[in-house]
Amino acid sequence: MYNNSITSKDLTGNIPSNQPAWEIMISDLIKKGSSFKNSDLRDSLPNGSVKKILLSWETFKGKPDIFINEHLVIQDPIKTSFKPSVHHSAKEYADSFWEKLSRPADKSKWSGSRIALPKPYVVSTELSQDLTYRESYFTILGLVASGEKQAAIDMVDNFAHLLEKFGLVPSKTRFYSLTNSQPPYFSLMVSIIVNNRWAEWSDYALALRQEYKFWMAGADVEAADGFAYRRVVKVKGYVLNRYWDDKAESNHQVLEDNAEVILSAKKSGIPEQEIIEHLCSANESSWNFSSRWMTDSTDLTSLKTASVIPIELNALLSHLEFALGRAFPAEKNQWSARVRERRSALNTLFWNGETYTDIDLDGLGRNDNLSAAMFFPLWMGAPGLKQVDRVLEILEMNYLSKGGVMTSLNTSDEKWDSTNIWPPLQWACVAGAHRSGNSVLAKKIAQAFVLNCESVYLKSKNFFDKYNSRIDNIDSDKSEQGYAWSNGVYLACVHYLETDQIIG
Repeated sequence: MYNNSITSKDLTGNIPSNQPAWEIMISDLIKKGSSFKNSDLRDSLPNGSVKKILLSWETFKGKPDIFINEHLVIQDPIKTSFKPSVHHSAKEYADSFWEKLSRPADKSKWSGSRIALPKPYVVSTELSQDLTYRESYFTILGLVASGEKQAAIDMVDNFAHLLEKFGLVPSKTRFYSLTNSQPPYFSLMVSIIVNNRWAEWSDYALALRQEYKFWMAGADVEAADGFAYRRVVKVKGYVLNRYWDDKAESNHQVLEDNAEVILSAKKSGIPEQEIIEHLCSANESSWNFSSRWMTDSTDLTSLKTASVIPIELNALLSHLEFALGRAFPAEKNQWSARVRERRSALNTLFWNGETYTDIDLDGLGRNDNLSAAMFFPLWMGAPGLKQVDRVLEILEMNYLSKGGVMTSLNTSDEKWDSTNIWPPLQWACVAGAHRSGNSVLAKKIAQAFVLNCESVYLKSKNFFDKYNSRIDNIDSDKSEQGYAWSNGVYLACVHYLETDQIIG
């Protein structure tokens, strides 16, 4: 197994010429120690000419705070201002809250670490300043349910812009995030726009191809089973995918947030590069953290995400391959063959006779850590007839609680385990059950999540990033208002219950 890193040459012409030097300066300021938060420094703005600031730093000998106060602008945090009326229902709140999550198009001139977006966009919470990938598909669901047509189109256009400019969707719109992405939902975003007849597949053809190239870099290399290069792995004749980070050693957010885990791993004899790779791969997955990535659910140093071939990632990529067949009609047969190959892998390698499981790259065996990722093939239309009924049975009998579908059956200290209810998984199961012909189960799932959101809203007048299977229990962050993917999935579920129509 080996890997490589993206070099500056890969992005030549697409990043400002001073950006690398700016990032080095910020890293130096952090290392020298200051009274400012690291995240605030990385997201700061230049106070004047960037070239002059960089030249000043080359000769500066004083304390970092002095330089920061003179040359950088630390952005003021966005303050909470939305106070819903006591008469607002949960749906009225969710419909009205898009205004607070909306941001105008960014200025085209480079300023600090921000990647400028050409059109308005909707962020995750009222305190957010960046567009993030993982939440945005579910945000778009809610925008469509709320009748916010132009906002939904603008979101998709912004992601197309990122793909065409950089060849990937970074995890968030910061230059320092250009080494990692998040689960590939772009083709599903386009599907929403196309199915509403607001665009054609061909309008997003280039962006769709760019996303595929990003995930499949290295796929054309002749190699034996167990080969892994960036996000591509080869197993028993199939070309599949994993999560990765092209510069894990410089992913400052992961390194800082998990400094104790890295230290503990080193003390246990785990090479530092290895634990960092697994932490960063989990970060790209958005399932950070979950026992599905661990050999010991009580020990985060046993993380092995980069050695796991995930169900949901490969199911989502089957939709991207389908979308490419629509965007490039002349290549339809080629893409149809790739869809069949990916689905064949899902229904053989990932299928253990009872359900879908992740695959371990090390040893090429199946992973015994089951999770709600097993339901993604239903959503993407991948299962054969023998799989559909069994997976739906497991969903209803084991994973569906009164508050929604649980992330796993393993109760651990990790966020992506029982008893947590995560909004994106609810939609995967609602849409999957509906697509599989079991609208009764789809409505039970939608009703459970809607009840959970509305029950919590009655107590808190708020929506949260995650919920609990015990709908009377609020254990999420209460420090800010609203959360886009919860708003979005809630509104999409309400729309489904009222119309029998799945958005997208």
